[in-house]
Amino acid sequence: RERSLSVVNMFLDEMAKEAKNIITAICDAQCKMSDKLLPKNCAHLISQQINRKKKEKNKKNAIEFEKPGKESYRKTRENLTTMDKLHMALTELCYAINYFSNINVWEYTFAPREYLHQHLENRFAKALVGMVMYNPDTNEIAKPSELLVCVRSYMNVLQTVENYVHIDITRVFNNCLLQQTQPIDSHGEKTIASIYTQWYSEVLLRRVSAGNIIFSMNQRSFVSLTVEGSIPFNPEEYSDVNELRALAELIGPYGMKQLSETLMWHIASQVIELKKLAEINKDVLLSLRTNFDKPEIMKEQFKRLTNVDNVLQRMTIVGVILSFRQLAQSCLTDVLEERIPFLVSSILDFRHHLPSGDPMKIVSEMTSAAGLPCKVDPTLISALKLQKPETDGENEHLLVCLL
Repeated sequence: RERSLSVVNMFLDEMAKEAKNIITAICDAQCKMSDKLLPKNCAHLISQQINRKKKEKNKKNAIEFEKPGKESYRKTRENLTTMDKLHMALTELCYAINYFSNINVWEYTFAPREYLHQHLENRFAKALVGMVMYNPDTNEIAKPSELLVCVRSYMNVLQTVENYVHIDITRVFNNCLLQQTQPIDSHGEKTIASIYTQWYSEVLLRRVSAGNIIFSMNQRSFVSLTVEGSIPFNPEEYSDVNELRALAELIGPYGMKQLSETLMWHIASQVIELKKLAEINKDVLLSLRTNFDKPEIMKEQFKRLTNVDNVLQRMTIVGVILSFRQLAQSCLTDVLEERIPFLVSSILDFRHHLPSGDPMKIVSEMTSAAGLPCKVDPTLISALKLQKPETDGENEHLLVCLL
């Protein structure tokens, strides 16, 4: 009896695995074809067109690049392409899996479709993180817009599986994509949200703080001040509006909230260091505050201040983080206005008709989670509250005033 159950289980599992491997191969091929359609890959075509206008000698040496879509032209039906063979194999396997909804062995019931469903869900979850292509050694990572294109290609293929076998692919999407908005998934592995949060906060923004990159209000992006190639990535390709909108599409409000909380934690850390610097210069700052109307004394006392550059550097870091956070939040709002316009309008109504003070803080948190600006940022307040002051209340108030 146990042996017969084991054989049935193994047979159904192997069949589902084979179907999953075929679907994965089709997905990979579709991702490559989608990648060929990206704007970055048309550069060689532009170059080729320019070279055509040059001398005849250059025309002879010109290499013809294969344009996307050429694989769809068919000369004869007798020659089966790899994609044809994969689809035929998938059709046969899915027909077998779908033939019986339940298989009864002894008092046990096996559901062949559930085997396929489980394998597809696990594969899709691994593929999502794999497509990020994050390398901790070189800090290389996929652009959010390119990742979004790959994810959509993958999803399009998985949706076609519903034509072959009666499984709920939407459930696969909901389970996997929702987990990718959390810090870790159900297996305890890193998610898209956690990887990008780490990269933006610890790689991009640290380079901005070093002075190689600045925030441009006109371009609504971080731009490089150094020559191309001196830093391993172009900040414009990761921090402009299109990329951050793609990021918001991928990780949703939950993931963007995680990013905001991480950024606010960094700001709270800088505030603590600024308070320490204020404590060191406490007597001088008190003297400056008392004698603000006496230029000579102010001049003398200012010379006594220590770590002035350190204060400016930390304030710059805070400004950089706030600029990036504001940009990310506005991109989240853009995505939500397109995806859930009614809910966004409802949140705006709540904010508009809110009693003064928002005693419960619920509306402010909801507004902030949708990327909308608040008079007082609840995420920043929470981060600052977590940093317990080491001094007493009166001294804490004095240090804040001196800052």
